[in-house]
Amino acid sequence: MSLIAIVGGRVLTMDDRRRILDRGTVLVEDDRINAVGPDDEVEIPADAEIIDAAGQIVMPGLVNSHTPGTQSLLRAGGNQDRDLLDWMFNDLYPGLAAYSLSDVKVALELFCLESIRSGVTTVVLNDHVHPFDPLPAIDTAIEVLGRTGIRAVYARMFTDAIRPSSPTFLQTVRAREPEVRPASVLRETTAILSDLDEMYRKHDRSYGGRIRVCASPSTASTTSLQALEYSRDRARTQDGIWALHLSETPGDRPVGEMSAVRYLDSYGLLDSRLLLGHCVHVDATDIRLIRRAGASISTQPVSNGVLGSGIAPVPAFLQAGINVGIGTDDANCNDACDVLSDLKTLGVVQRAVNCDAAAVAAEELIEIATLGGARAVRQASDIGRLAAGYKADVVLLDTRSSHLTPSSSIPAALAWQATGRDVRTVLVDGRVVMRDGVVDWLDGNAEAGLLATASERAEAIAERAGIATTRPWESRGFWRHG
Repeated sequence: MSLIAIVGGRVLTMDDRRRILDRGTVLVEDDRINAVGPDDEVEIPADAEIIDAAGQIVMPGLVNSHTPGTQSLLRAGGNQDRDLLDWMFNDLYPGLAAYSLSDVKVALELFCLESIRSGVTTVVLNDHVHPFDPLPAIDTAIEVLGRTGIRAVYARMFTDAIRPSSPTFLQTVRAREPEVRPASVLRETTAILSDLDEMYRKHDRSYGGRIRVCASPSTASTTSLQALEYSRDRARTQDGIWALHLSETPGDRPVGEMSAVRYLDSYGLLDSRLLLGHCVHVDATDIRLIRRAGASISTQPVSNGVLGSGIAPVPAFLQAGINVGIGTDDANCNDACDVLSDLKTLGVVQRAVNCDAAAVAAEELIEIATLGGARAVRQASDIGRLAAGYKADVVLLDTRSSHLTPSSSIPAALAWQATGRDVRTVLVDGRVVMRDGVVDWLDGNAEAGLLATASERAEAIAERAGIATTRPWESRGFWRHG
């Protein structure tokens, strides 16, 4: 039995009463929290390891509920200044097609390092790499997620349908970048479903239950009805979730003028196990249907802004009673996986577009990143709060810095002042995966080697894919003066 006592910190519990303790103790026994309370009320066993949290906020681990992290080797290069489809077909898919399995391993190690460093303890990893031979890539991804200690839902993305107008449209999009080697993710339905069966059989609830897997159809417009129904039914059988990009752009309309939400509802595909990503272009009827079904939404404010896709009506989701989480989205259309940083973007943008300084309060933002994400992955009885019996997913964030002084209100400090760079120590399942900024699976030399290797591999991938990672200002429509 292992015992860890985190003492002397300001504890944000997110429990039923949303208690905040000025000086609190979190007692961890093995992989779960044994007790939470004021320092003078929690008895600490003599053999417990003590973690001094003085000057720090102790809080539940953050949940990144929509993030294709494998793309980390494609960022800060050919992805710049593109809308969604231009980015997908002239950067993302060609880049992913140029990955080797060792590239997948390095990319996900980099992603897990950055995520843990940012206080993220749970990720929904929407993965779309190696579409034509996915099982080795899935095995590689699960191994990295398991070894690094992060909690994850590995959401395998796939595409098995196209709309009649798509070939001509995509040909035009690709014509913008003739040097890029085209790549497709379209695949035959039977082969996809067979691979998903094997993924579930081999990996669901692996690493002591810390790793779950799920089916993740790309969109309702690019997935057959058979595959959508499989994804829904398998989520029910496995007591898990399924994930789907929805209405990221106005073009996500599977049939005629019907919205993607109405299409899903017509076939009984909206349900409480469905995690919807984006939901930017939805109307009041769509919102009512999502609420009635009990589906969750993960909002991606930074990537939607970077790609010019629009702004999701998050206040309307919250007012309707829909559960909302937050995701950083692709590591190469956000270029970071810092949930705390994205929370500020979410709050500021919603206040601006709604002309309402209370459109999303700091407390709501913190709930979105913790309990909202926990509910979205159907693990709210285990994660998202610091309370006895819950999994010991705990983050310590240091407030002893100029930008966090003063920090009278913990929710306000986290929402408006803090970033992931302030996180110092992280526990997942009771394991101290990062202590004082150092992860337990990399020493200093190994980390330097990982960063150097990632940079080298990124350059080689771009070259194989024909992606220009740097372009003159003039070619991007910018002009120098003087």
